[in-house]
Amino acid sequence: MIAPASRNLGKYEILQKLGRGGMADVYLALDTAAGFNVALKLIEHADDLDTRDSIEAERRGAELQARLAEVDSRVVKIYDAGDIDSYFYVAMEYIDGQDLAELMRKGPLEPEFATDVAIALAGTLEHAHNLSVCIDGKECSGIVHGDIKPKNIRIDARGEVRVLDFGIAKALSLSRRITRNEFGSVPYSSPERLADGQVDFHADLWALAVMLYEMVTGLPPYQADTTERLERMIRSLIPPPPAPDPCPEPLRRILVKAMMPEPELRYASAREFADELIMFRTGGPVRAVTEDLDATRRTFRRAADEETRRATPDDDTRRTAAESRKPDEVLNWPPPKGRKDVQPWVVVAYRAALCTAAAMLLFGVFEAISGYVLYRQGQKLENDIQTEQVTDVNQIWSRWTELSKDNPSSVFLQGPRKAVRQKMTQAADRVIASYRNSDAVNETGWKAAREELTHSLTLEPDETVRGKLRLTEAHVARIEGTSHKNAAELNEAVDRFNEAQRLLPNSPDPALGLARLYVYGLKDIDKADQALHQAEKHGFAIGNREKSQLADGYRDRADRTYWDSRNVRGLPQEKEQIQRARDDYQRALELYQSIVPYGNANASIVRVQSSLESVNFRIHEIENPPAVNTDSPSGAIDKLRKLLHIWR
Repeated sequence: MIAPASRNLGKYEILQKLGRGGMADVYLALDTAAGFNVALKLIEHADDLDTRDSIEAERRGAELQARLAEVDSRVVKIYDAGDIDSYFYVAMEYIDGQDLAELMRKGPLEPEFATDVAIALAGTLEHAHNLSVCIDGKECSGIVHGDIKPKNIRIDARGEVRVLDFGIAKALSLSRRITRNEFGSVPYSSPERLADGQVDFHADLWALAVMLYEMVTGLPPYQADTTERLERMIRSLIPPPPAPDPCPEPLRRILVKAMMPEPELRYASAREFADELIMFRTGGPVRAVTEDLDATRRTFRRAADEETRRATPDDDTRRTAAESRKPDEVLNWPPPKGRKDVQPWVVVAYRAALCTAAAMLLFGVFEAISGYVLYRQGQKLENDIQTEQVTDVNQIWSRWTELSKDNPSSVFLQGPRKAVRQKMTQAADRVIASYRNSDAVNETGWKAAREELTHSLTLEPDETVRGKLRLTEAHVARIEGTSHKNAAELNEAVDRFNEAQRLLPNSPDPALGLARLYVYGLKDIDKADQALHQAEKHGFAIGNREKSQLADGYRDRADRTYWDSRNVRGLPQEKEQIQRARDDYQRALELYQSIVPYGNANASIVRVQSSLESVNFRIHEIENPPAVNTDSPSGAIDKLRKLLHIWR
């Protein structure tokens, strides 16, 4: 479709192809105007009906996805969409990581991980199915994703679940129908969708159940050698076989209910599906009953034919546990009254065991309910953060502390924990970025960022966050050491900046902090210059602030060198020292002149020029000593005037 990989489309420079889905190709591209990479979806314009319908679906889906991303952080952001050259394009957030299809190629996933992914997806579907937006003057109530499958679900570099491609999303009308199935994937299409094109929220929940089945078992629920036969199997209304091991029994029952042939027998909403999965994860009782599972097994065994390609055990090999158990292994408890061969201590032990079991059951139920309540409270905090109902980081941390006081590492608080950590880190990042962009950051700002990063690190150990924490600690030590002229604090700042650089090897921020420290704290302009060169190697462009710092450093060293030359006045070393001072003044003057009118550059230029006049006068005097008769009063006064001019 796109010929060379280096082709440019408008402001987008195509870097490489990422994949193809339906009629669209997806590329990794550089947005040359914004300066960052995007995932660029392209469909070539054509006059046939299928292409026009696909583009219309993508155009509408991009708008819906953009709206949904505003309320759900798991949904990939849309930056732009439209027509360019001979293509329709959608520029969206590029998510670095692995999609579920890649992860599942290695075999079944851990049931707990798979369930957590499904819970996250159900949360996104709940947001989508209940979203109300107005597009082109038309009210749209609810969004159906319409293509939930492993390739459209990505686990990013931070381990977060991200939902891709709402390009075929439709406005939900509870009876939405399409006449073709090209917009969806047959293995993840519900029976009613394949039968009559019905695409509503049931279609999304069915696809989610199929994907969860695959994640846990490593197998699709329906298997056939051709797409046509697979479609017939799904449309036949024969339930898939219950998920085999290693699927836990409660989760197996949930999947049976979620993939019942009749929509009315499945979970009624994404919220209901998620609640059932949460109960499984928290160890609570699931509502899907055993009878449903047994009935499904019987139905499947009666209806299975060669299309299922599944072996059925012979009747001779099937024996129940009751048939294989020996009579003397079956005990009747409690013992009948009057039975004399049972010792009293046995009866007491039996009753104690019953009490213990009952207590454990009650405790387990209580724990499950407590876990569920904690999960729901955490979801409220997470939602308030994501929808910006609460934005103040101090308030966010206060609510988190109150919520998690008993068990901050609880698995039930995974979602809000990530949201809180992200907010803490983002708040500190803004301070760091503000300093990097030449804005002033005072000690209070650095201390606040230090506290936020400390909170973030307590929620989850992370070397990058640790590096940022060392950076903020270094700036606090730099400011205090400089104001107090305390060598110990200044050296501590150097150590923390260096540790930050080790933990953030590609960041210019530690080097920028070191440069300022060496200029104003440790008075070492050579090391400051080296630090700024290091920042440049990490992609930082030296600006007016950095040039002003260098100019201040050279001027300060020139002042000190010129002043120290008094100690060798009249000796050969005096001229050498004064020449070094002149060179530093000259460098400072050139730097100040290059940044006018930034800061106090004009005033600094006047000061440096005056110092240069004095230095040049003294060098001239050394090279051309005046013949002055100091014995006369006028000669002594003339010499005194010149000395005053030199040291003014």
